[in-house]
Amino acid sequence: MIDRLRQDLGASGAAIVEEPQGGYRVTPPSIASLGRAVAVVRAWKLPLRVRGSGDAPGNARGVLLDVGSLDRIASVDGGTGIVRVEAGCNVAALEAAARRAGATLGPLLPSVRAGSVGAWLAGPTRGERGVPGARRETAALSVTAVLADGRLAESRAAPRSATGPDLDHLALGGGGRLCVVAAAWIRLFPVSPALAASWTFRSLPTAVAALEKLCLERSAPARARIVGSGDGARLAMAWEGLETAPMERDRSARILSALGALAESDRGANYWLREPSSGDAVEVDARWASLRGWSQQGELQFFGMHAGGAFATLALPDARGAEEAAALARAAGARVIAPRRMRDAGPGWEAMGAGAVWRRLVEALGVEEAP
Repeated sequence: MIDRLRQDLGASGAAIVEEPQGGYRVTPPSIASLGRAVAVVRAWKLPLRVRGSGDAPGNARGVLLDVGSLDRIASVDGGTGIVRVEAGCNVAALEAAARRAGATLGPLLPSVRAGSVGAWLAGPTRGERGVPGARRETAALSVTAVLADGRLAESRAAPRSATGPDLDHLALGGGGRLCVVAAAWIRLFPVSPALAASWTFRSLPTAVAALEKLCLERSAPARARIVGSGDGARLAMAWEGLETAPMERDRSARILSALGALAESDRGANYWLREPSSGDAVEVDARWASLRGWSQQGELQFFGMHAGGAFATLALPDARGAEEAAALARAAGARVIAPRRMRDAGPGWEAMGAGAVWRRLVEALGVEEAP
């Protein structure tokens, strides 16, 4: 049986390596080969994991699809703000290509920048990021995915409100369970100087509450950082946009002053808030109440802020580990999304009242049940 499986995988045109700990690593040279390999794995009903450039090692059980060679950036149009990219491409490499065209993906979590485009779109953040108006939207304008029978399907490049449910709902955040992301059209932002400012607060929770207030007032910054200590907390924020950044910064200053914050004169705030976390950080997707209740001390960096919450990195002082930071985050109601070994599962289909739909999809698509 093993020989037959290897022959079937070899017929897809992919390179096959048997892992020492069991399972196979399959490396397709093209999207067409990827489709054939997926069809074989689904037909054999084997566990399937996907890894692109920069992604953490996958589970050895079953078949690991290594799509690192599918890293082509087909086109980058800085004028229209659209790029066509294969799923195996590293996000940092895509950002570099976008920058050369005068565009950017915008502020993203460190784990997202380190991984592949496919992992970003299929992972727990669903490719989402902050957009003007204190909202969050996926960066994917259109997704090309491999279905269980190996066929390619591409969603329409149209506004989400105009299309209704489509392929993206199965691909984005699906972790490769129902379909495998092969390529995508990604929306870019124009590059613009960042205007930063910083303020002092009496405590870390009050600084988080002030940042929440800005989001509720639709004045969310592109990125923010808070460091708390026994003497209070410091909040630094940066806004982007040639015309909007100065207005948003001045409007935010008036709101923060009314809340009792003290403005600082630090001209290096823009560099300070971009520095990596000083401790062993975890990444979370959390509501504002969870972020306020995380810890009285420590460091938070914010991305993808919206009226309801934000993506954030959390780090504790005094060399306290990521495990303790994650435990405090969970106790406050936050969902840990990185590092991968600590990742919390998202809301299940059963919990959302769609268990019957999930079971029909699993049966129709021939995917394996979760271990």
